[in-house]
Amino acid sequence: MSGLVAAYNLAREGHDVLVREREATFGGSRIFNPSTHVTPLDLAATSEYIGIDISPAFHAVESISLYLHDSMVPLPSAGSYAVERSSRLSSLDALLYEACLEAEVEFEFERELTRDELGDLPPGTVIACGLNTEAYDLLGIPYITWYGWMARGEAERSGYAWIWLDECITEYGYISYCNGLYYDLLFSYGQEVGKDCLERYRDFMRRAENVDHSDWEYVSGAVPLAVPDNPQLVRDGLIMCGTISGAMDPFMGFGISGALVTGKVAALAAKDRPAAEEEFARFNRNFAAVYRFKHEVWYGLRSRVDLLEELAGVLGPKRSMRLIGEGIRKGRKSSAIPGFSPVSCS
Repeated sequence: MSGLVAAYNLAREGHDVLVREREATFGGSRIFNPSTHVTPLDLAATSEYIGIDISPAFHAVESISLYLHDSMVPLPSAGSYAVERSSRLSSLDALLYEACLEAEVEFEFERELTRDELGDLPPGTVIACGLNTEAYDLLGIPYITWYGWMARGEAERSGYAWIWLDECITEYGYISYCNGLYYDLLFSYGQEVGKDCLERYRDFMRRAENVDHSDWEYVSGAVPLAVPDNPQLVRDGLIMCGTISGAMDPFMGFGISGALVTGKVAALAAKDRPAAEEEFARFNRNFAAVYRFKHEVWYGLRSRVDLLEELAGVLGPKRSMRLIGEGIRKGRKSSAIPGFSPVSCS
Protein backbone atom coordinates (compact mmCIF):
# COMPACT_ATOMS: atom_id res chain seq x y z
CA MET A 1 0.00 0.00 0.00
CA SER A 2 2.88 2.40 0.67
CA GLY A 3 4.32 1.76 -2.79
CA LEU A 4 0.92 2.42 -4.39
CA VAL A 5 0.62 5.74 -2.55
CA ALA A 6 4.12 6.71 -3.70
CA ALA A 7 3.40 5.65 -7.29
CA TYR A 8 0.14 7.59 -7.41
CA ASN A 9 1.71 10.81 -6.11
CA LEU A 10 4.70 10.57 -8.46
CA ALA A 11 2.42 9.99 -11.44
CA ARG A 12 0.22 12.95 -10.48
CA GLU A 13 3.35 15.10 -10.45
CA GLY A 14 4.09 14.17 -14.06
CA HIS A 15 6.57 11.33 -13.66
CA ASP A 16 6.45 8.15 -15.73
CA VAL A 17 6.00 5.50 -13.03
CA LEU A 18 6.58 1.75 -13.26
CA VAL A 19 5.69 -0.51 -10.32
CA ARG A 20 7.46 -3.86 -10.19
CA GLU A 21 5.64 -6.36 -7.98
CA ARG A 22 6.95 -9.80 -7.01
CA GLU A 23 3.43 -11.20 -6.48
CA ALA A 24 1.01 -12.17 -9.25
CA THR A 25 -1.34 -9.29 -8.41
CA PHE A 26 -1.76 -6.36 -6.05
CA GLY A 27 -2.62 -7.04 -2.41
CA GLY A 28 0.74 -7.87 -0.88
CA SER A 29 2.24 -11.06 0.52
CA ARG A 30 0.08 -14.19 0.67
CA ILE A 31 0.36 -14.00 4.49
CA PHE A 32 -1.71 -10.83 4.43
CA ASN A 33 -3.76 -11.48 1.30
CA PRO A 34 -6.46 -11.60 2.49
CA SER A 35 -6.28 -10.21 6.00
CA THR A 36 -8.12 -7.72 8.19
CA HIS A 37 -6.61 -5.30 10.67
CA VAL A 38 -7.62 -2.62 13.15
CA THR A 39 -5.77 0.67 13.26
CA PRO A 40 -6.25 4.09 14.88
CA LEU A 41 -6.59 6.60 12.05
CA ASP A 42 -7.80 10.09 11.21
CA LEU A 43 -9.35 9.36 7.81
CA ALA A 44 -9.81 12.99 6.75
CA ALA A 45 -6.27 14.08 7.66
CA THR A 46 -4.67 10.99 6.11
CA SER A 47 -6.72 11.26 2.90
CA GLU A 48 -5.81 14.93 2.56
CA TYR A 49 -2.11 14.25 3.16
CA ILE A 50 -1.74 11.41 0.63
CA GLY A 51 -4.11 12.94 -1.92
CA ILE A 52 -6.43 9.91 -2.07
CA ASP A 53 -9.80 9.51 -0.35
CA ILE A 54 -9.30 6.22 1.49
CA SER A 55 -12.44 6.45 3.63
CA PRO A 56 -14.45 3.87 1.60
CA ALA A 57 -11.96 1.14 2.63
CA PHE A 58 -12.09 1.82 6.38
CA HIS A 59 -14.92 0.79 8.69
CA ALA A 60 -15.51 2.11 12.21
CA VAL A 61 -14.87 -0.39 15.00
CA GLU A 62 -17.62 -0.58 17.60
CA SER A 63 -15.74 -2.39 20.35
CA ILE A 64 -12.28 -3.74 21.21
CA SER A 65 -11.57 -6.19 24.05
CA LEU A 66 -8.22 -6.54 25.78
CA TYR A 67 -7.84 -9.95 27.40
CA LEU A 68 -5.31 -10.55 30.18
CA HIS A 69 -5.51 -14.32 30.12
CA ASP A 70 -9.32 -14.67 30.41
CA SER A 71 -9.97 -11.33 32.12
CA MET A 72 -11.49 -8.80 29.73
CA VAL A 73 -10.88 -5.04 29.82
CA PRO A 74 -12.83 -2.96 27.24
CA LEU A 75 -10.62 -0.61 25.25
CA PRO A 76 -11.68 2.76 23.78
CA SER A 77 -12.64 2.21 20.13
CA ALA A 78 -13.28 5.80 19.02
CA GLY A 79 -11.03 6.66 16.10
CA SER A 80 -10.24 3.00 15.33
CA TYR A 81 -11.08 1.39 12.01
CA ALA A 82 -11.03 -2.07 10.48
CA VAL A 83 -9.53 -2.43 7.02
CA GLU A 84 -9.08 -5.28 4.56
CA ARG A 85 -5.72 -5.99 2.93
CA SER A 86 -6.10 -8.20 -0.16
CA SER A 87 -6.58 -8.33 -3.90
CA ARG A 88 -10.37 -8.34 -3.44
CA LEU A 89 -12.32 -5.33 -4.69
CA SER A 90 -13.39 -4.46 -1.12
CA SER A 91 -9.79 -3.95 0.06
CA LEU A 92 -7.66 -0.88 0.66
CA ASP A 93 -5.19 -2.27 -1.88
CA ALA A 94 -7.87 -2.33 -4.60
CA LEU A 95 -8.81 1.28 -3.89
CA LEU A 96 -5.17 2.39 -4.17
CA TYR A 97 -4.56 0.24 -7.25
CA GLU A 98 -7.53 1.78 -9.07
CA ALA A 99 -6.25 5.27 -8.20
CA CYS A 100 -2.87 4.34 -9.70
CA LEU A 101 -4.47 3.05 -12.92
CA GLU A 102 -6.39 6.31 -13.26
CA ALA A 103 -3.09 8.16 -12.82
CA GLU A 104 -1.58 6.00 -15.63
CA VAL A 105 0.88 4.13 -13.45
CA GLU A 106 2.26 1.04 -15.22
CA PHE A 107 2.60 -2.35 -13.51
CA GLU A 108 4.75 -5.43 -14.00
CA PHE A 109 3.62 -8.36 -11.87
CA GLU A 110 5.71 -11.41 -10.93
CA ARG A 111 8.78 -9.18 -11.33
CA GLU A 112 11.10 -9.69 -8.36
CA LEU A 113 14.07 -7.44 -7.63
CA THR A 114 17.38 -9.30 -7.63
CA ARG A 115 20.71 -8.46 -6.02
CA ASP A 116 22.37 -8.04 -9.42
CA GLU A 117 19.91 -5.26 -10.31
CA LEU A 118 20.45 -3.12 -7.21
CA GLY A 119 23.29 -1.06 -8.64
CA ASP A 120 21.43 -0.34 -11.88
CA LEU A 121 18.20 1.06 -10.46
CA PRO A 122 17.47 4.61 -11.66
CA PRO A 123 17.66 7.63 -9.34
CA GLY A 124 14.40 8.12 -7.48
CA THR A 125 13.65 4.41 -7.19
CA VAL A 126 11.30 3.70 -4.29
CA ILE A 127 11.46 0.41 -2.37
CA ALA A 128 8.29 -0.81 -0.62
CA CYS A 129 8.52 -4.45 0.49
CA GLY A 130 6.37 -4.70 3.58
CA LEU A 131 7.45 -7.42 6.02
CA ASN A 132 9.32 -9.48 3.43
CA THR A 133 12.40 -11.04 5.09
CA GLU A 134 14.20 -11.53 1.75
CA ALA A 135 13.97 -7.82 1.02
CA TYR A 136 15.52 -6.87 4.36
CA ASP A 137 18.38 -9.31 3.74
CA LEU A 138 18.85 -8.02 0.20
CA LEU A 139 19.07 -4.39 1.35
CA GLY A 140 20.97 -5.02 4.59
CA ILE A 141 18.28 -3.52 6.84
CA PRO A 142 18.27 -4.61 10.52
CA TYR A 143 15.15 -6.56 11.50
CA ILE A 144 13.63 -8.92 14.02
CA THR A 145 12.00 -12.11 12.79
CA TRP A 146 8.42 -12.58 13.93
CA TYR A 147 6.78 -15.99 14.18
CA GLY A 148 3.16 -16.89 14.60
CA TRP A 149 0.05 -18.91 13.87
CA MET A 150 -2.46 -17.50 11.38
CA ALA A 151 -6.08 -18.37 10.63
CA ARG A 152 -8.57 -16.64 8.37
CA GLY A 153 -11.89 -17.17 6.69
CA GLU A 154 -15.42 -15.88 6.26
CA ALA A 155 -17.45 -14.44 9.12
CA GLU A 156 -20.69 -12.50 9.50
CA ARG A 157 -19.46 -10.51 12.50
CA SER A 158 -18.15 -6.97 12.02
CA GLY A 159 -17.03 -3.96 14.02
CA TYR A 160 -15.17 -5.98 16.65
CA ALA A 161 -11.61 -6.94 17.58
CA TRP A 162 -9.76 -8.43 20.52
CA ILE A 163 -6.18 -8.50 21.81
CA TRP A 164 -4.95 -11.38 24.01
CA LEU A 165 -1.91 -11.22 26.32
CA ASP A 166 -0.28 -14.32 27.75
CA GLU A 167 3.20 -15.32 28.93
CA CYS A 168 3.61 -17.89 26.13
CA ILE A 169 4.15 -15.09 23.57
CA THR A 170 6.21 -11.91 23.55
CA GLU A 171 3.53 -9.94 21.71
CA TYR A 172 -0.17 -10.85 21.47
CA GLY A 173 -2.96 -12.67 19.73
CA TYR A 174 -5.57 -10.64 17.87
CA ILE A 175 -8.60 -11.06 15.70
CA SER A 176 -10.47 -8.51 13.60
CA TYR A 177 -13.53 -8.66 11.39
CA CYS A 178 -14.11 -6.71 8.19
CA ASN A 179 -16.01 -7.12 4.90
CA GLY A 180 -17.23 -10.61 5.73
CA LEU A 181 -13.75 -11.83 6.70
CA TYR A 182 -11.89 -12.57 9.91
CA TYR A 183 -8.12 -12.65 10.40
CA ASP A 184 -6.58 -14.18 13.51
CA LEU A 185 -2.86 -13.97 14.32
CA LEU A 186 -0.95 -15.20 17.38
CA PHE A 187 2.64 -13.95 17.21
CA SER A 188 5.93 -13.23 18.94
CA TYR A 189 9.00 -11.18 18.04
CA GLY A 190 12.26 -13.11 17.99
CA GLN A 191 10.76 -16.23 19.50
CA GLU A 192 9.10 -19.30 18.01
CA VAL A 193 5.47 -19.86 19.01
CA GLY A 194 4.87 -23.48 19.92
CA LYS A 195 1.77 -25.58 19.34
CA ASP A 196 1.19 -25.61 23.09
CA CYS A 197 0.79 -21.83 22.98
CA LEU A 198 -1.62 -22.11 20.06
CA GLU A 199 -3.73 -24.62 21.99
CA ARG A 200 -3.70 -22.29 24.98
CA TYR A 201 -4.96 -19.49 22.72
CA ARG A 202 -7.65 -21.70 21.20
CA ASP A 203 -8.81 -22.75 24.68
CA PHE A 204 -9.15 -19.07 25.59
CA MET A 205 -11.09 -18.36 22.39
CA ARG A 206 -13.56 -21.14 23.08
CA ARG A 207 -14.08 -20.13 26.71
CA ALA A 208 -14.21 -16.36 26.36
CA GLU A 209 -15.60 -15.80 22.87
CA ASN A 210 -17.14 -19.13 21.81
CA VAL A 211 -14.95 -19.01 18.70
CA ASP A 212 -12.53 -21.53 17.22
CA HIS A 213 -10.73 -22.10 13.91
CA SER A 214 -9.30 -25.34 12.53
CA ASP A 215 -7.13 -24.15 9.63
CA TRP A 216 -4.09 -22.66 11.38
CA GLU A 217 -0.87 -22.05 9.45
CA TYR A 218 2.59 -21.30 10.85
CA VAL A 219 4.06 -18.12 9.33
CA SER A 220 6.96 -15.73 9.83
CA GLY A 221 8.32 -12.46 8.53
CA ALA A 222 10.43 -9.41 9.36
CA VAL A 223 9.75 -6.28 11.39
CA PRO A 224 12.03 -3.20 11.34
CA LEU A 225 12.25 -3.04 15.12
CA ALA A 226 15.75 -4.34 15.76
CA VAL A 227 17.51 -1.12 16.80
CA PRO A 228 16.44 2.32 18.12
CA ASP A 229 17.53 4.07 14.91
CA ASN A 230 15.83 1.66 12.48
CA PRO A 231 13.75 4.36 10.70
CA GLN A 232 15.67 5.59 7.65
CA LEU A 233 14.20 7.17 4.52
CA VAL A 234 17.15 6.69 2.16
CA ARG A 235 19.58 3.76 2.08
CA ASP A 236 22.38 3.55 -0.49
CA GLY A 237 20.57 6.06 -2.70
CA LEU A 238 17.27 4.15 -2.67
CA ILE A 239 14.13 5.69 -1.17
CA MET A 240 12.38 3.50 1.40
CA CYS A 241 8.70 3.67 2.24
CA GLY A 242 6.25 1.74 4.36
CA THR A 243 7.40 -0.65 7.06
CA ILE A 244 10.75 -1.33 5.38
CA SER A 245 11.62 2.34 6.00
CA GLY A 246 11.20 1.65 9.72
CA ALA A 247 8.04 3.76 9.93
CA MET A 248 6.30 1.33 12.25
CA ASP A 249 5.10 1.65 15.83
CA PRO A 250 7.68 -0.24 17.95
CA PHE A 251 5.25 -0.80 20.83
CA MET A 252 2.13 -2.46 19.36
CA GLY A 253 3.31 -2.85 15.77
CA PHE A 254 0.84 -0.51 14.06
CA GLY A 255 2.04 -0.12 10.47
CA ILE A 256 -0.85 0.96 8.25
CA SER A 257 -0.83 4.67 9.11
CA GLY A 258 2.95 4.82 8.70
CA ALA A 259 2.79 3.03 5.36
CA LEU A 260 0.26 5.50 4.00
CA VAL A 261 2.06 8.68 5.04
CA THR A 262 5.55 7.46 4.09
CA GLY A 263 4.25 6.61 0.62
CA LYS A 264 3.63 10.33 0.20
CA VAL A 265 6.99 11.19 1.83
CA ALA A 266 8.80 8.84 -0.56
CA ALA A 267 7.24 10.61 -3.53
CA LEU A 268 8.38 13.93 -2.09
CA ALA A 269 11.92 12.56 -1.67
CA ALA A 270 12.22 12.04 -5.43
CA LYS A 271 12.19 15.81 -5.97
CA ASP A 272 13.02 17.43 -2.61
CA ARG A 273 15.16 15.17 -0.44
CA PRO A 274 15.68 17.64 2.47
CA ALA A 275 11.95 18.37 2.77
CA ALA A 276 11.18 14.64 2.69
CA GLU A 277 13.80 13.88 5.34
CA GLU A 278 12.23 16.53 7.56
CA GLU A 279 8.76 15.02 7.13
CA PHE A 280 10.05 11.52 7.74
CA ALA A 281 11.79 12.62 10.94
CA ARG A 282 8.57 14.32 12.11
CA PHE A 283 6.51 11.17 11.70
CA ASN A 284 9.12 8.97 13.41
CA ARG A 285 10.48 11.34 16.02
CA ASN A 286 9.37 9.22 18.98
CA PHE A 287 10.51 5.85 17.67
CA ALA A 288 13.71 5.57 19.73
CA ALA A 289 12.08 6.65 23.01
CA VAL A 290 9.17 4.20 22.64
CA TYR A 291 11.58 1.44 21.55
CA ARG A 292 13.55 1.91 24.76
CA PHE A 293 10.35 1.99 26.86
CA LYS A 294 9.20 -1.31 25.40
CA HIS A 295 12.53 -3.06 25.99
CA GLU A 296 13.39 -1.51 29.35
CA VAL A 297 9.94 -1.28 30.96
CA TRP A 298 7.12 -2.99 29.10
CA TYR A 299 8.71 -6.39 28.54
CA GLY A 300 9.31 -6.62 32.30
CA LEU A 301 5.62 -5.95 33.00
CA ARG A 302 4.57 -8.07 30.04
CA SER A 303 6.25 -11.16 31.51
CA ARG A 304 3.80 -11.05 34.44
CA VAL A 305 0.38 -10.98 32.84
CA ASP A 306 -1.01 -12.39 36.08
CA LEU A 307 -0.10 -9.15 37.88
CA LEU A 308 -1.72 -7.06 35.16
CA GLU A 309 -4.77 -9.29 35.42
CA GLU A 310 -4.90 -8.83 39.18
CA LEU A 311 -4.62 -5.05 38.84
CA ALA A 312 -7.44 -4.97 36.26
CA GLY A 313 -9.57 -7.03 38.66
CA VAL A 314 -9.00 -4.54 41.49
CA LEU A 315 -9.80 -1.53 39.29
CA GLY A 316 -12.79 -3.08 37.53
CA PRO A 317 -13.69 -2.78 33.80
CA LYS A 318 -15.09 0.77 33.83
CA ARG A 319 -12.24 2.31 35.79
CA SER A 320 -9.65 0.37 33.79
CA MET A 321 -11.16 1.61 30.52
CA ARG A 322 -11.26 5.19 31.82
CA LEU A 323 -7.60 5.06 32.90
CA ILE A 324 -6.54 3.57 29.55
CA GLY A 325 -8.46 6.32 27.73
CA GLU A 326 -6.78 9.00 29.83
CA GLY A 327 -3.41 7.42 29.13
CA ILE A 328 -4.07 7.46 25.40
CA ARG A 329 -5.06 11.12 25.45
CA LYS A 330 -2.07 12.16 27.56
CA GLY A 331 0.34 9.97 25.61
CA ARG A 332 -0.46 11.33 22.15
CA LYS A 333 2.63 13.52 21.89
CA SER A 334 4.88 10.68 23.01
CA SER A 335 3.33 8.03 20.74
CA ALA A 336 5.44 6.41 18.02
CA ILE A 337 2.58 5.62 15.64
CA PRO A 338 3.75 7.44 12.46
CA GLY A 339 0.71 9.06 10.93
CA PHE A 340 -2.56 10.82 11.65
CA SER A 341 -4.78 9.42 14.40
CA PRO A 342 -5.94 10.18 17.94
CA VAL A 343 -2.79 8.45 19.20
CA SER A 344 -0.27 9.25 16.49
CA CYS A 345 2.78 11.48 16.87
CA SER A 346 1.79 13.69 13.93
